[in-house]
Amino acid sequence: MKKNWTKIAIALGPVIVIASVAWEYARTNSSYGFLVTPWAMRGYELDQGQIFVVAAILALLAGLATTWEGATRPPVAAAITALVVISATVFVAVYGSRTVTINLTVVANAVFSFIIAASVSLSLRSLLGKRIKLFKRALPVGLVLFVVFLGIFHVTILGREATFTTWIIVLVVFLLFAGLALSIQPTAMAANRMLILVTVALWSLVVFSAGALREALVQTQAATTQPNGLVGVSAQYKDTQAALGWWLAGFGCTVMFVGAVGLWAKRRDIVAAIQRARRQRAAAEESAKEIADAAEVYAKEQAAAVSQQS
Repeated sequence: MKKNWTKIAIALGPVIVIASVAWEYARTNSSYGFLVTPWAMRGYELDQGQIFVVAAILALLAGLATTWEGATRPPVAAAITALVVISATVFVAVYGSRTVTINLTVVANAVFSFIIAASVSLSLRSLLGKRIKLFKRALPVGLVLFVVFLGIFHVTILGREATFTTWIIVLVVFLLFAGLALSIQPTAMAANRMLILVTVALWSLVVFSAGALREALVQTQAATTQPNGLVGVSAQYKDTQAALGWWLAGFGCTVMFVGAVGLWAKRRDIVAAIQRARRQRAAAEESAKEIADAAEVYAKEQAAAVSQQS
């Protein structure tokens, strides 16, 4: 069990988040006297509870895929990273309907172009640099991509107010996460790096939902017919609080984060040891080849000397 505690934590964390929906997520402060109903709401009664469950399931699937030993192979690590990006985007497209308006000035254009170009060029160097010489150096590729993106953005969106739906922003953010995870050597650890970022994203989703949970309780109270027959009566926002279920969900995220970091640390040492052994083996093979070549040359020289003497 000690050997597999990281994998257990990675699986246990999302399970705790899922189980939290059976607990209260928001409740009226006890000092308020419970004068309105409902005075508390459990996770399964709230939209946020459904969101937590789906997000935890996606995080669990990403965690299980990463705990597989084959996830250290660079192609598999890249595939898991891509699946995380797709899952996060689809999740937000289903549950997030807000829009964000950005005034894309010259500075914003340059910043976006630089970030995207750097992420893409670093990823190409890590994934294809050894096989395709064109991508061996990230700086020249990054400069070319920067100019390309700068030109595209200049023609299409420069100086305009652009409105983006939430899923587009999440797609861009997670693509940058994926680029960061893939660009750092060794590429075999990309899936583990991405899993750590996933746990942070899940934790942020839970933590920053506290205000929405309290607001949902207040709105539900206002729409509920109270025992005295009144409608539109609710506790004040300041008299509500996030309850134990919300804390439990946050604890589950923390457990998963600890497991993800622990697995990353273990695999980092293993991957480093394997790479070091490969380098030593390659050096030994090169030395053996040099010795064999030298022995062959020496044998030929001795044979030539003997033939001359005879």
